[in-house]
Amino acid sequence: MDVKRNIGTSKFLLVSIFSLGLFFSYAANNMLLIKISATVNDPFQISNGQVKDNYLAYIQEISSKGSDSECHPGIGVGVLQGDDIICNPGLENLQDKAELDDEIVDELSKNIDKDKQVLADKFEKLRERMEKAISEEEEEGITLPEEIKKKIDADDVQAIEDHESKEGGQCRDGDVLDGASNAKDLKVLAECQDAVGDVMHTKKMDDGDYKFLLKLDEQYQFLINDQNEEKTDGFLVIEVVPKDQNLQNIYLPQSGDKVQVWGAWVTDEPKGWHEIHPTWQVVKQ
Repeated sequence: MDVKRNIGTSKFLLVSIFSLGLFFSYAANNMLLIKISATVNDPFQISNGQVKDNYLAYIQEISSKGSDSECHPGIGVGVLQGDDIICNPGLENLQDKAELDDEIVDELSKNIDKDKQVLADKFEKLRERMEKAISEEEEEGITLPEEIKKKIDADDVQAIEDHESKEGGQCRDGDVLDGASNAKDLKVLAECQDAVGDVMHTKKMDDGDYKFLLKLDEQYQFLINDQNEEKTDGFLVIEVVPKDQNLQNIYLPQSGDKVQVWGAWVTDEPKGWHEIHPTWQVVKQ
């Protein structure tokens, strides 16, 4: 009798475990479907961070493979010819991964063109914002309100206290602002500082400076402030002055390059944002 009872109990437990497994598997798949459907059917959920990441992948693909590059499923960019600059981000693998039926995949497919256009539009708006920021078009003649200046000054004092200037062979002796045409506007936070990140936009300025925006690696995020977030889309401003542009250790990068830079970490006081300027070493990673 006890043997039969034990066998019955074991069967019950096995059936219960199997049923729970099916339930949780079904629930997980449904949660995945809800998440996928919400994102695809509402393309305006695409975050600014996702736009930046995709834009970076896009310009890196252009620079490495040229305009004939093919779409890479999962990367979200590709097919760089003509207006069709964004590819299907892995939809062909969606059915296998999520165990979706053809009807669901067809419904998701209908929204891909909409997603592509939304992301392409956001790419263009990001590019326009970067061009305005790097050209300083919107900053001409604008004076920062006093309360914002006080906030920047207080944050700068804290930054100087928290982060010691680097030392070593990559640093420069003497006047670290030598060569900067607007040296009077630059407040030095550290006489020598490095940064690593991805180049998002470049421009040769009227004063001869080679200027670019750097999407910083995570450990260097402390180098930007609120004004960078607001006015330069969260990118660090890097400027190589004319007298340093022919140095052996200066590489003048293009959009999509990964670089490490060394220079003076400063606040451009009229603008309020942080820069590395002058920059006297740029190494492609």
